[in-house]
Amino acid sequence: MRSLDARIQAALAAYDEDTRWELIGGIMDECPDDVFEASKGLVRGKHERERTLGADILGRLVESDPEAGLDVELALLPALQKERAPHAIASMVAALGHVGDPSALTQIMPLARHPDAGVRLSVAFAVTSISPRPLSDEVKLSLIRLSGDVDPEVRDWATFGLGTLLTEESPEVMAALLARASDPYHEARAEALFGLAVRRDPRAVPHLIRALGSAHVQGLEVDAAAEAADPRLLPALWALQGTGLADEGRVRRAIDRCSGRDERALLT
Repeated sequence: MRSLDARIQAALAAYDEDTRWELIGGIMDECPDDVFEASKGLVRGKHERERTLGADILGRLVESDPEAGLDVELALLPALQKERAPHAIASMVAALGHVGDPSALTQIMPLARHPDAGVRLSVAFAVTSISPRPLSDEVKLSLIRLSGDVDPEVRDWATFGLGTLLTEESPEVMAALLARASDPYHEARAEALFGLAVRRDPRAVPHLIRALGSAHVQGLEVDAAAEAADPRLLPALWALQGTGLADEGRVRRAIDRCSGRDERALLT
């Protein structure tokens, strides 16, 4: 048995995800042409694990070799059209997200309502990765819906799309971001606060004060404070200094922005 076949068989037999991805990394060390042909064959396989692995390898392949994107897309789109197994669908959609061709959205977007959370997560990733800017109304509405998903990671990706990739300040977008400002999932909450702060929405300030006072404060929330540039955030930022909970450079930048020092420096 050749080395590539042995690695593929080991990956198919692995049920621990970390081990499986390590084995996929080993597969990528083989000749790219051999890996592509083997993966394309897996995508057409009889078993869901084969098709899932094939799609995962193709997604990793196009990450390392963007020029393989067209071939990967031509292998995946027909497979996705007839695929019914959720794990395989999720991997195919994620791989297409790495390809980055907006034309694939016509097959990806309908899956935003799929009953499997893993599929919806892949859709949220793919949509935010490959949608042309500005985002279309269809993409915007899908992200708003996905930002309220029951799965926290889906909410996180969708909120990132609304808050960072979209500059719109429509009532629907602002309401979706505000709804996530108190999300129990930290990452989704941080993305929402950043999106609100960039838009200078004053309703973000009370949420940011609580976030800055938390022992679990994240860099994105400090960056959100800098974007908000609101003096009401200064006491929380001063208290954060020297605690080691956040990068001191980011904290100082936020303090400068909230105190107006950055703007004064630009005027002098």
